[in-house]
Amino acid sequence: MNKIPLIIGLGKTGISLAKYLAKSEETLYILESSPNNKYLKELKDLEIHCILNPEVSERNFKLISRIYPSPGVSMRHEAFQHAKNLNIPIQTDMDIYLKNSQSYNILVTGTNGKTTTVSMLEHLLQAFLKDKSISAIGNIGKPVLDFLDQKIDIAIIEVSSFQIEASSRLESEIGILLNVEEDHIDRHKSFETYKSLKLRVLQESNINISKLENKIIGKEFYDYENYFPESYILNNPTLNKWPIHDVFNLKASLLALKFILEEKENLEISDINDFLDKAIGIIASFKKQPHRFEVLGKVNDVIYINDSKATNFDATLKSIESSRNLNKEGNIYLICGGDLKEQGLSKKRAVIFKEIKKCFIYGKDKNIIKELLSNFTNCVSCDDLDSAYSLAKKKSQIGDLVLLSPACSSTDMFEDYRERGLRFKELVKQS
Repeated sequence: MNKIPLIIGLGKTGISLAKYLAKSEETLYILESSPNNKYLKELKDLEIHCILNPEVSERNFKLISRIYPSPGVSMRHEAFQHAKNLNIPIQTDMDIYLKNSQSYNILVTGTNGKTTTVSMLEHLLQAFLKDKSISAIGNIGKPVLDFLDQKIDIAIIEVSSFQIEASSRLESEIGILLNVEEDHIDRHKSFETYKSLKLRVLQESNINISKLENKIIGKEFYDYENYFPESYILNNPTLNKWPIHDVFNLKASLLALKFILEEKENLEISDINDFLDKAIGIIASFKKQPHRFEVLGKVNDVIYINDSKATNFDATLKSIESSRNLNKEGNIYLICGGDLKEQGLSKKRAVIFKEIKKCFIYGKDKNIIKELLSNFTNCVSCDDLDSAYSLAKKKSQIGDLVLLSPACSSTDMFEDYRERGLRFKELVKQS
């Protein structure tokens, strides 16, 4: 009897795996806990026999050939204990893609800025290499297996710690690690474990692009923070209004671009300033994805910013710094809160909250957040995002800025950060 592959989790990645495996398998096992999963209908349309939610038991697992986990599935899932006991191999979509693709692969990870960086690099490469096929894929919302049969010259692949955790090998031409700050501690249980996962992108790539503190001895390493002349970047008029964290994301993108042009495409860059002029001229037309320090404009001369993607403390710190640079005189009113996911809050780093006139806090962990932030600013506990917005709107005056930067996961009250950001935008629009 032929053994049967098992997919755990039927999100975007799970259905992508199912489509890929349907080309070579007769039957699939699928574990999916939600009866309302939106991909179940798509699964039924596949011309393959699928057995949904088989019993998780040693008897059944003796029939399993390989396990394919989706990124949202914790490695503490009971299925992995059976896999260990029975020596069942575990493989991810990332493993399959990196082993079988013919593309030049760049892996990008970091606590914050991944999607913006892969999107920037895609935008730049498409402009510089018009005759090449360039695609940003992966955790950006485009499962890699959907692109395996396409002819892609350069793949810029966003990878999260969840994807790294289950992957066996992450070999790539270039590995980019933007930053590592405390996040997803509820999943990984310690910052040390989380950081070690992120570092794999550098350890298993040919070329490393990261901060100097992450330099690995014996690897070809480039420090994106300090590679280009700082004064040239800071004084460029295109970047004057950019959030500081996005300038750093751009630096990483520019460095990867320069390396690819010189080393892969054999294009000589003799004048670095001319290269930067051209690249920054191209990036001027770049449009970020929504909910990432998204300036919504002014309502009654108050600036509103949607930074719903700030799902950890470090992202909110950077957002406050960027808000102050954008609005040097007016008061800043912060809306934050949600599920901290067990991340620790550093009192030392929270000093920047002195820049906040008043903080409106809601959600599951609002009391924990309020206890820390009350050392630096006035805090108000709120029932939900709507009431926090209403109070921030009432308090703000001409020249002020209202910032949604939650520092938390949204899942205590919303489906995801997108739904949270969309609700904030609705509230602003209704004002």
